[in-house]
Amino acid sequence: MKQAAQVVKEISEALREVDEQLRHHPYPAALERGEVTVEALRAFPGTQYHVATSDLRSMAMMVQRFGHTSARGFLNGILQGEFAALDGLRVLARRLGMTQEDLERYEVTPEGFAYATNMAWMAANVSAAEFVVGILVNFPAWGLTCGRMSQALRTRYGFTEQETVFLDAFAQLPPLEGAALPIIQEGLDQGVEPRLLHRAARFFQAYEKMFWDAMMEATRHARVGGGV
Repeated sequence: MKQAAQVVKEISEALREVDEQLRHHPYPAALERGEVTVEALRAFPGTQYHVATSDLRSMAMMVQRFGHTSARGFLNGILQGEFAALDGLRVLARRLGMTQEDLERYEVTPEGFAYATNMAWMAANVSAAEFVVGILVNFPAWGLTCGRMSQALRTRYGFTEQETVFLDAFAQLPPLEGAALPIIQEGLDQGVEPRLLHRAARFFQAYEKMFWDAMMEATRHARVGGGV
């Protein structure tokens, strides 16, 4: 797995700038200051509901495509996590006064949904190694921001731990390297080019940033419109 570890290290170094942008994104900072209105907060579960339901189908496709390979356990674990995430998301939405119908009818922006679009394209087209390296690089950044958001909601907005379970599940994910690196190495051994691994990770991080940018834009829109 030496080559896989080296490629992942090179990817992390190449994506350091966007990783820093995600770590210091203005959206969780605005939450920590209590500046995001309830109206603007609804953009998060509203958008995430459509992202999560799309990602659920994408992960099911990945399990179907690679369920006969060594990637089966890793991919199925992510799939089961998507099922659990939806339950937690509904709890978060209810705390913000959103019903199931509200979630289903929520109008997602293209920027907010771009991550799910990328996930769906990859599920249909790329190797297991490319998909897994994207998850490996992306999930820590996502988990970090979810952790900040959860803390801010409890501290500034009066949420309980039961109401932030969606965010906490991602914030507390265990390290993925042990399960991911063998899959990436197998892909390299089978001829997957390192440049494709770089591209997959770059896309995941770029669309991750686009999602949080969309949340920040929803905050600005709510302020202009008067908010709640």
